[in-house]
Amino acid sequence: MLPRVSLIFGGITMLSGVVGVPLGAWLGSSLIKRFPRSHPIICGIGLLISAPLMTLAMVLCEGYFYAPFVLMFFGEVALNLNWAIVADMSLYVVIPPRRSTAEAFQILISHMFGDAGSPYLVGVISEALKRYYSTPQEPASQSAKFRSLQYALFVTCFVEVIGGVFFLISALYIVRDKAKVDRAIAEAEAQNAEPSHSNAQEEASVGE
Repeated sequence: MLPRVSLIFGGITMLSGVVGVPLGAWLGSSLIKRFPRSHPIICGIGLLISAPLMTLAMVLCEGYFYAPFVLMFFGEVALNLNWAIVADMSLYVVIPPRRSTAEAFQILISHMFGDAGSPYLVGVISEALKRYYSTPQEPASQSAKFRSLQYALFVTCFVEVIGGVFFLISALYIVRDKAKVDRAIAEAEAQNAEPSHSNAQEEASVGE
């Protein structure tokens, strides 16, 4: 089974995305009408649920085989709840002319500090820990290498907790920010409608 660990982990990651992303979108669309702050709350709770599940999965992976995969699946499902909702929130708290720019920045920053930057950070921490466990006379053992990578990966769970807290904080402001955008859109539409109304009046007076 050990040679298939990477394949199993990849399959679990893919399946958790297939389940988690639509589930998050469904929860967001179902709850937003009754609870206007539900979007950031779903994202925050999802991250705060994912963090302990992923931490426990990494802690148990040394002595168990199936339990870590089960925990990872549910942890990644909870993590993937926010994908569709974050895209939605990024759009409705920004006025229409700036939405494409906001979405581009959101994608850029999430990839810059996520799948692009995090492997480097985890690697740096892991290498530092391996040097701590080793000496010039005795290189790090396989157990020390495993422990170094395991401890380095705990950083991602810590970041999940920080992200969850920030999502919950944003729930305090999301309704106000959306109302500002809706008001700005309504004012812009009213201003655009006024000239056409004036032109119609002028044409009517000329016709008379």
